[in-house]
Formats: sequence, structure tokens, C-alpha cells
Amino acid sequence: EGDSSMKVDNFLRELLFRKFRIAGMTFDFLEALLAVCITGVGLVLRTSFPDSGMPHPLYLLAEWYLAVAGAVLVHQITGNGRKSLLTYSVLLILPTVIADGTILRNNACVGALLIVSALLFLENGCGWLFSVVLSAALLLHVRYVGLLAVCMLLWQMRKLNNLQLVLPVMAAAARFVYSYRAWMEAGYTLTTFHWPNIYEIIGNTSMQGQSFEPLATVGLFLTFGLLVIGVWVFSQSKWEEQKSPMILELMLFFGLAAAYFLPYMDQTAGYLFCVLAVMFAFAEPKWFLVPVFLQIVTFAGYQEAVNGESMMPMWVFAVIQLGIQALFAVHLLKKTKVVDLCSRIN
Repeated sequence: EGDSSMKVDNFLRELLFRKFRIAGMTFDFLEALLAVCITGVGLVLRTSFPDSGMPHPLYLLAEWYLAVAGAVLVHQITGNGRKSLLTYSVLLILPTVIADGTILRNNACVGALLIVSALLFLENGCGWLFSVVLSAALLLHVRYVGLLAVCMLLWQMRKLNNLQLVLPVMAAAARFVYSYRAWMEAGYTLTTFHWPNIYEIIGNTSMQGQSFEPLATVGLFLTFGLLVIGVWVFSQSKWEEQKSPMILELMLFFGLAAAYFLPYMDQTAGYLFCVLAVMFAFAEPKWFLVPVFLQIVTFAGYQEAVNGESMMPMWVFAVIQLGIQALFAVHLLKKTKVVDLCSRIN
């Protein structure tokens, strides 16, 4: 009996610390058990809203795969299994993710899944797959139009060739034109949606009785002009071999900038950037506060959409978001040495 108990103890001890390897990722039994428990917690959180009913199976699967894809991407960037497990955990229980897919039943998880998958393809050197999948996301919604600027910088870095750049450009242009026509014909007002952007600061009173909204039209062309200027400024730098944390930061900056100035953006405009900010924070731990503030800003939009009001006036969150973008802009200008280049020219 003593020998059999020793065998059981040794078996359990070896099982607890046994290493497993799947698709290049190494983890032990305790980490796998923790991942299973977190998956169960995520499922329970999505079934604790009786008024909303059971979550849509498609969105449930998309959110789970999004968490897995984000964890794999962080593992490829950092090579750290614990950081990838933490990424999986946070993405699965993120409040904005639950609010979007379970309570409001929106499809923002589908666009985020496409873009994170595109980043995985880019990380593995599959430029064509990156271009095709990102083009599908650009066709899905106009809120992703800022990522087109990142494609142009990737082309300058020689990570994309000419044909791989043309495909997302055509997709973004088609979606932009379609959205412009739809907005002008639908009679939306700037108070219809719940995303704390610049219109919460300068005013969102709509012009009644007119065939188009002047402020919205100005916002469309302002967004386009700012993206062009941003690409021109950052293209002045001589790009060296850039790793994924840099690309994540570029996506956060240009994506947030476009969503901040585009009119008619609802609360789902911040969904993707909350996901990207979580992955970026685990890749660059010193940026931990960025996803925290983005979570607060985006959750305020979901809170207003669900309850009719947010915890504070929306212009406060719009100012916070503007500060985040300014911080990103300064950091990127220094990191890409554009500021040093301007100093040398002067």
C-alpha cells in the first residue's frame, strides 16, 4: 500500500509540472487547468444576464477565438507563456467584450477577430493573407478606415508589396463611399450614437430639415486629411526592421484617430482598440495604463447605450481619449526618430 501511494503521489507531482507543447507554445498542466477555469468563468459571465438571454453562439465562438488569437500573437511577440495566458484571461473577461457580444449583441468581435488574425498572418510573413483578411475587415465597417494608414507605412517598410497594398485601399475606399451615402440618406443625427469623440467636445447639435449634416461632412474630410498628413509625417522616417509592438502601436494611434474624428461612430468603435491595447500592454508592460483608460472610455459608451446615461459627462471621456492619442503621437514621433530628423533639418 505504501508503494502504491508513493506511485500516485509521484504521478500527481509529475502531472502538475509536466510540460506540454502545442503549435510552438509551451505550458504546464497548472497553466492549462487555469485556462480551462478562466474559460468557464467567461462562459458564466456571459450567461448571467437573464434579460439578454443566452449569448449568440457565433459571437461566443468569435470572442473565444479572439482571446486565443490574441494570446498566440502575444506569445509570438514576447515568447512568454505566462503573458500569453494573462492575455487570454483578460480578453475573455473584458467588460466591453461582454457588453458588446452578450448584452447588446453587436458584431464588433467579428471585425476584431479578422484584424487580430491579419496581424498573426503578418507576424508569420504571410503578406497576402494579411491583405485579404484586413480588406474583409475594412469592408465590414468604416470605423477601421484608420488602419489603411498603417498599411501604407507597412508598404514603406517593405512588409507589403504594391498589389498587397492596393487590395485594402480599394476595400477602404468602397466602404467609405458606401458609408458616406448611407449617412447622408438615412437622416442620422450626431446624438444617435455613443462614442466619446470630438463631437462631444465641440458640440453635437444636428442641423434639422437639411439633406446633409454640415458638421458630419466636415468631419469626414477632416479625418481623411489628418490620415494623409499622419502618413506623410511618419513616412519621413527611415524605417528599420520593426517588430509587432511597433505595428500594434501604429494601429492603435491611426485607428483611434480615425474613429475620433469620424462622425456617426457608435460605442463599438472602441472595441477593437481595447483588444489591441491589452495585447500591446503585455508586449510593452510600461503601457499598462493605456488599456485601463481605454477600457474606461469605451465602457462609458456602452453604459450610455444600455442605461441612457454614463457615469460622467461624455465630453470628459472624449478629453481623456484625446490625451491618449496625444501621448501616442509624441511617443511614436520619438520612436520613429521623426523629431530627430526635424531637428537635424533645422
